Amino acid sequence: MDKPHFVLVKSGQRDTYRKLYSIVSDYLPNPDVQQELNDFFSHEQFLAFFDFHHPGSTGKTLNGLCKVARPGKSGKINYLCLTFIVDTPNAEATSQIEKLFAKLDVKAFREQLPTLQTMTSVPVSMRGAENFIHQMDLVFPPERSLDLREVVPMILFTVRKATGLKTESPQWWDDDAIAAPQASAAEKSNWGNRVKALFKALGK
Repeated sequence: MDKPHFVLVKSGQRDTYRKLYSIVSDYLPNPDVQQELNDFFSHEQFLAFFDFHHPGSTGKTLNGLCKVARPGKSGKINYLCLTFIVDTPNAEATSQIEKLFAKLDVKAFREQLPTLQTMTSVPVSMRGAENFIHQMDLVFPPERSLDLREVVPMILFTVRKATGLKTESPQWWDDDAIAAPQASAAEKSNWGNRVKALFKALGK
């Protein structure tokens, strides 16, 4: 069993994080910031995933998948998290996928999701030897109800149109089927960066 994960927070960052919590959440009772940070993302629920691929510049195909998650607790922030995991056997492949993900900006997503309020785009610094992880949080107005069976296909369409990636149909983790996965160690290591990116995006 994995040990509980806590993200280290420097003392100088505490006020910044607390300001974020006052904006986006009303369900974080623990006064310890590290525990609050853990609680904020640890209840995310994975909803679906889809596979994608793209011809690599070296002749080899780039392969990956994207997991879609939502908050596990109700609060003031209404978002969907996209976690892209790509096989990148070399630096050239990593550079190519980074350039493709740079095309997934607010303008691109708003073509299909006009109610999108803002978004973040954060690569995961902790990575394996041959994979690249990049996370995006799509933030919607708190009062906006999301029909996930409509929104997720729109996300796939945006990914295809903006990047040229070829995507497969989304696969859903249903309550009666196999249990959805938990966040990986690499994804947990990125919680602090996601919080800072959310604070910056929501503060605009």
